[in-house]
Amino acid sequence: MAMTWFFLDIFLSWFPVVFLIGALALSAVFYFFKKISASKIFKLIIAVVSFRIVYAAALTFVQYYVWSQNELTKILARSPLGDGVFPSVFDFVFNSRLGYFLFYSYGRFWLSVFISIAAALVFYLFLRFLRKYRDRFFEEGEAELGFLTALIVGWPNFVIFVPMVFILVIIVSIFRRLFYGETYTTLGIPFLLAALTALLAGSRLIHFFRLEVLNI
Repeated sequence: MAMTWFFLDIFLSWFPVVFLIGALALSAVFYFFKKISASKIFKLIIAVVSFRIVYAAALTFVQYYVWSQNELTKILARSPLGDGVFPSVFDFVFNSRLGYFLFYSYGRFWLSVFISIAAALVFYLFLRFLRKYRDRFFEEGEAELGFLTALIVGWPNFVIFVPMVFILVIIVSIFRRLFYGETYTTLGIPFLLAALTALLAGSRLIHFFRLEVLNI
């Protein structure tokens, strides 16, 4: 049993990293082989959102199972949260028999999912607005690629991803000017590089800039 939990812990820890890097790699293939399109990117967007929801649900199930196996934590798994924590409209959820567990799971597993989706959506709307007035920064499907990469990095890596995009726009522009004589660069490559940086080094950068308060 202990060995089973050991491998389950490894799976739950590393599978998200493998999946998200795989999604980023696939989006890079679409981009560099000029197979990028809004429809293909939206399929990946749906896949990433679905994965985050299913993964949060899996963690919720595992957490309930673990708590239900111990007499002390079983009380937490089967107790209401209590009055006054949430508005009364949520009483039927958090004052139910599973109230405390649902509150714990919401804060631990689900809140980051909701914030990740909301932040990526706001970023996408910003990109659509930017494209309307500065179309030269975008090729076909790149606004949707920005939406996808923002979803891939999630929260709190999003706060590293966004400034990294604009820093990389400058770096890539300088590189292309020096070696290819191109005046402008679009946002596709900066999106991909910023997402890779956020996935591989996001936690270290968050610690370096003392942004741990953003962790959920």
